[in-house]
Amino acid sequence: MKTYKIVVLGDFGVGKTSLIRRYVLDEFSDEYRATLGVHLYKHADTLVEEDLKISLVVWDIEGAPLPSGQTQRYIVGASGAVVVGDMTRDDPFSAMWAAADIFEEALPGRPLCLALNKCDIATIDNEETVARMKRRYDCNAFMTSARTGDCVTPMFHALTRSILARGL
Repeated sequence: MKTYKIVVLGDFGVGKTSLIRRYVLDEFSDEYRATLGVHLYKHADTLVEEDLKISLVVWDIEGAPLPSGQTQRYIVGASGAVVVGDMTRDDPFSAMWAAADIFEEALPGRPLCLALNKCDIATIDNEETVARMKRRYDCNAFMTSARTGDCVTPMFHALTRSILARGL
């Protein structure tokens, strides 16, 4: 079973750790604790349709004003990325654009997906921006909720399938 490195990028407090914990541990907590540096989560999973066992090491990277030299070093060697935005914020997209650009510059051609997080308490005001981001990065976007689990596992599975399709 091959192991794939996934980095999770986004601004402070957008729910990166919560999404990872929902996927890996199937749990959620309302307590906010900022990630300092990076925290690694290892997770074995199965892509049912392909009957394929996978192993992911998910890198929970601290939210930081981008670009960050340390963030760029954490990205090295990643097979793919999840770029997270908090849909309850006035402008969730600026930080998402910045994170996606940094990932693409560091690892051109590697897949990423967009996690439009906190969909249980917010809606997307600007679907046109989401469509532009999907075209620009040739990626999928998922309306996720770490609290309810909506689209969390399907998002990680879709990213893994994109990695496999590109032969990474």
